[in-house]
Amino acid sequence: MTKVQRNFIKGRMNKSVDERLVPNGEYIDALNVRLGSTEQSEIGSVENSKGNTVLTALKFLNIDLSANAKCIGAFEDGAKETIYWFVHDPSAPAAISPTGKCDMIVSFETTQSVLEYHIISVYDGGVNQADTVLNFDPSFLITGVTKVEDLLFFTDNLNPPRFINVKRSYLDPTTNNTVLLTDGDGNPELLAETILVVKKPPIEAPSIELTRLAGQENFLEERLICFAYRYEYENDSYSATSQFTEVAFSTGAFGYAANTALNEGMINIFNTAIITFNSGGPLVKGIDLLFKENDNPTIKVIEKLNKEDLGYADDTEYTYTFQNSKIFTILPESETLRLYDNVPLKAQALTLMGNRLIYGNYEDNYDLIDEFNSPVRFDYFARLNAELIGFTEIPDSFDVGTYTYGSTQTISDSMLKIDLAGVDLVQGASITIDARFTHSLFSGTPAPSETTVNVQVELSFILINNYASVYDLATSVEFQEAVGIATNIKPVYDADPNAETSCDGNTWTDIVNCAIPQTLDANQNPSFTKVESGINGSNEPLFIETTPGSTEIGIQLIAMKFVDDPTLIGDTVY
Repeated sequence: MTKVQRNFIKGRMNKSVDERLVPNGEYIDALNVRLGSTEQSEIGSVENSKGNTVLTALKFLNIDLSANAKCIGAFEDGAKETIYWFVHDPSAPAAISPTGKCDMIVSFETTQSVLEYHIISVYDGGVNQADTVLNFDPSFLITGVTKVEDLLFFTDNLNPPRFINVKRSYLDPTTNNTVLLTDGDGNPELLAETILVVKKPPIEAPSIELTRLAGQENFLEERLICFAYRYEYENDSYSATSQFTEVAFSTGAFGYAANTALNEGMINIFNTAIITFNSGGPLVKGIDLLFKENDNPTIKVIEKLNKEDLGYADDTEYTYTFQNSKIFTILPESETLRLYDNVPLKAQALTLMGNRLIYGNYEDNYDLIDEFNSPVRFDYFARLNAELIGFTEIPDSFDVGTYTYGSTQTISDSMLKIDLAGVDLVQGASITIDARFTHSLFSGTPAPSETTVNVQVELSFILINNYASVYDLATSVEFQEAVGIATNIKPVYDADPNAETSCDGNTWTDIVNCAIPQTLDANQNPSFTKVESGINGSNEPLFIETTPGSTEIGIQLIAMKFVDDPTLIGDTVY
């Protein structure tokens, strides 16, 4: 009897021909077979391949999952020889799950046979009694998985795109099943947000309050600056930037300069912005305060505030005082136009391209519907509402002023009084005084032959708060500092030509001191130079007179000391 023997030297499967016509060296089917070979040659042999081998068993609370547990997604990290897989058990024992469901994300490191449970979810904290927070569904497989360093991203076309940090310790549900996996502070609803790829940004722009602080450089003087902020989350991730505030700029009174044809009042009368921001939820680790100038899209970081270090509570308003310039960190150009995180509502595909996550077959945007699920209609009508800005003429009068600076003098009409009865002292209103003063008398010898005549000044103050009374306004810190206090007025004279003097200041006292001529009898010998001013002593500001219950504010003019030699400081005073 003839014996037919076939070999599989060619090692090739051939399903194109009838099995009776298969050439020698080929085969039509194989089961648990693989073709081995060596690196040095193509010589190999067909050998049996191993089938599936049980490596581990999944448990929770030392109880095995049911026989219906199913893997709905997997990812192989070849570099670290680790397998990640996503498990859904729809028939979990009641001893481990009040919902009858148990969802897990686990990994198995093959070289050391280490099994690690990254997330176990059996309950959603009451949001929906039948669901877990992971909300796995065998009808929606994990169709997109990728890993970026320690972050495992996944999507299933049912839930929003999510991720976990494989190095982070997520808490397990408690043994009484009343609390599911949380981020550590006991709020079960936090997990869903914790693992979302999209991060919640600040809801609104910060609020700002402009004010003036004594002795501060006015970084805001000629800059149109807007403020914003963003949140820092774990894994060095950041939210989108909030909306920007209005420009932090408030001008002084109009002042046309004929020699330059410019409005010299177009400077910011405030030097400080108090920024109020919200600290964000418990997942927020820090806040970046930001600003940009109106003519430059570059966003700069004012300060990075760490909530834990500063003891900030969650969802609480805090303030930051912005005053002076410094070296600011600049955000990348990609952040300039980042109004929101472009993460879809759900997606089927996910991959990594370059350093960006790419989602495919996705769904985004929300339907514009009202609370009754009816489409929102955008029909509207517009009409013009015009309101004339009110101007109130403030009555004024003059009174006697007493001086002991240099010598005791009583000068008539040296105190201007303004009556604010009936004026609304509300935030945003402004008070402007257009004043002209002239020489009264000299005390001391020798007296200059020249006097000052018709010195014109314009003084303006913008109310940054609401004031209950004229007395409250006159005694407020901001009004006192606007008129001038001993610590914020500039010196009248300095021997150093590069030093700042009253003409570099912006208080009312500085304006008056600067407006008085620098020298008298300039073409004579001796000539006289202004060096100091005051009322009862040197380097004093304008005097503010007010009493409780009164509707008047008195402003007493200073006396100016002129000397024939600034290095010796003479005694001529007016």
